[in-house]
Order: sequence, then C-alpha cells, then structure tokens
Amino acid sequence: MVSVVACGLIMVNCGGDGSGSSKLKKNELLGNLPALYEKHAAEMASLEKKTEAESAKLIAGGEKNYGKIQKLFEDQQVKEKESKKKFKADVKAEIAKIAGKEVPVSFSEKLKNSDMLFYNLSNVKIVDDKGEAKISFTITAKDDFTIPSMKAYDYMVYYRLLGNKAAIEKSASTIIPVSLTREAKSFKKGDVLSQYVAELNLYRNAAKLAAFSGIEFISKEEYDAEMGL
Repeated sequence: MVSVVACGLIMVNCGGDGSGSSKLKKNELLGNLPALYEKHAAEMASLEKKTEAESAKLIAGGEKNYGKIQKLFEDQQVKEKESKKKFKADVKAEIAKIAGKEVPVSFSEKLKNSDMLFYNLSNVKIVDDKGEAKISFTITAKDDFTIPSMKAYDYMVYYRLLGNKAAIEKSASTIIPVSLTREAKSFKKGDVLSQYVAELNLYRNAAKLAAFSGIEFISKEEYDAEMGL
C-alpha cells in the first residue's frame, strides 16, 4: 500500500522551475497571461517536489507511516485544487483586460509573391474562448475565384505566431477556410470564407508568448520548412 501511494505522489510532473514564481514581463498584447501560466506551472512543480521529498522520508519509515502518507497525498490534492481555482480566477480577470485587443497581422514575402494569397483578414483580435485567450479573425475572399471539385485542400491558409517579429518556434498551423465538396465552388469578392479562432497554447508556450507581437500568414513552403515536412 505504501508503494501504491508513493507512486501516486511522484508520477505527475507538472513542469516549471519549481520556484513557484515567474520572471516573465508583461506583454503588450497578452498582458500578464504568460507570467500567470508560468507561475502556476512553477507552483504545481514546487508542490510536487515538496510532496515527493516528504513522502520519501515517510516511506523510509515503513508501513507504520501509511496513514501519514495518505494524509500527505490528500493535502497535496487540496492545495492543487486551491491553486488551480486561484489560477483560473486570475486568468479570467486578465483576459477581461485584454479581450478585444487588435492583433497585428503581416504576410510573408513568399506568400505575397505567390498566387495563393486569395484571402483578406479582418477583425483580428484577442477573445475569451471558454476561459482561454485565443485569436479570432474573419477570412474573406480577396477577389472572385473558383475552387475546382475536391480541391479545397489546395486552398489552405497557413500562419505562425510572432515574438518580437521573429517566428515562435513550432507555432505554425493550418486552416481549411472552405468546405470540401464534390462540385466546383465559386466565391465572390468579400464573401466570408471562415470565422476562425486560433489557439495560443499558453500552457505549453508561456515563456515564448511573453514576447508575442502578432500573427504572420505564410506560404505552404514556409509552413512545411518550419514543421520539417
């Protein structure tokens, strides 16, 4: 039983540096969100590390400490729950401050020099999507055009996030703005192709997004190169 409880205590690895704090600066677009995410990860890691150290001492004392180990595990769960509750409240308050902010948009030279910049963008802004900050935008037809039968995948949109005008590593993503149909489909200039919400993945990219400066739309070749395809 001691071994089972001990495994439950030490298996989770929440990341962070274990200090329970963040050194990330406030971002012009995302405010303190990157710092909040990094701080929360650090708090979880710090709690995990402390619990692991205390449980190791109790386990060394044998099965007579089973009750104490179980109590330690229960206390950890309570503290984690309290930390997550505060984290969600802080994130909600911060998103309320930045929701609606316009996000700078740019197009790579390769995309501008290609024949695949068939779209325009509008209403590019930060939104609150079920408690997470994301980027919402509208994609419209730049000119009249027709997509041949079953060729929707040839009209994908590619983008990546920028940090201080340099691409954030592995942040590239794709959008299919038009539905795949058997029949050819025509669009008029100004037609709405898609209302899209792009992920920021602050849980994974908090440190990188502390330098977030905008979103860049790129060519398929640039996307493939960045993703190693």
